[in-house]
Amino acid sequence: MAFKVLGAAFRDTWQELWTILVIQLLFWLALILVIPGPPAVLALFYYAHRVAHSEMVNERDFLHAIRQYWGPGWRWTFLNLLIIGVLTGDYYLVEPLLGTTTMASFVQGFYLTLLASWLLLQFFALPFLFEQREPRVWQALRNGAVFLKRNLIFAVVLALLLTLSLIAGTLLFMLAFAFGGAFLAFAGTHAVLIDLAQA
Repeated sequence: MAFKVLGAAFRDTWQELWTILVIQLLFWLALILVIPGPPAVLALFYYAHRVAHSEMVNERDFLHAIRQYWGPGWRWTFLNLLIIGVLTGDYYLVEPLLGTTTMASFVQGFYLTLLASWLLLQFFALPFLFEQREPRVWQALRNGAVFLKRNLIFAVVLALLLTLSLIAGTLLFMLAFAFGGAFLAFAGTHAVLIDLAQA
């Protein structure tokens, strides 16, 4: 199933190549400006959602989605900053408290595992945000957690394949910079759509 998702993401990226170039440029600009960055991440997944449902979409729809998902984008970001900050802080606080013992390494490994799980959850939660009737961040996170619980091996395999694809794309003329964000959004969206179709 991971290869099927990867194939669908490659197909969508190829079919939307020129639109993606413009959208990725707008996406990177939004991230550099910081303030519109979080809504731009959601707008990228919105764009992928529309393409995966075979709808016509362009860069104007992407810009409209930034405005439309401003609130959910920032709620999602604040929650992520809080969780990532706590887990990262806990990781670095373990060594001063426990020293360089085996127990400290175990606890740090636990926090790294929680952080990796949280980041993986985001990849699937955002597509669920657009499959819901209303874009509620908590509901999307809950749906993403249920998805991960049911499909953990698939999710890990897909994450590894996507990482390898992005590394290869970076080595090949910085393709990951030009298409990587949309490619990831397509992959997450297709993974969720395939799971929903089987449910």
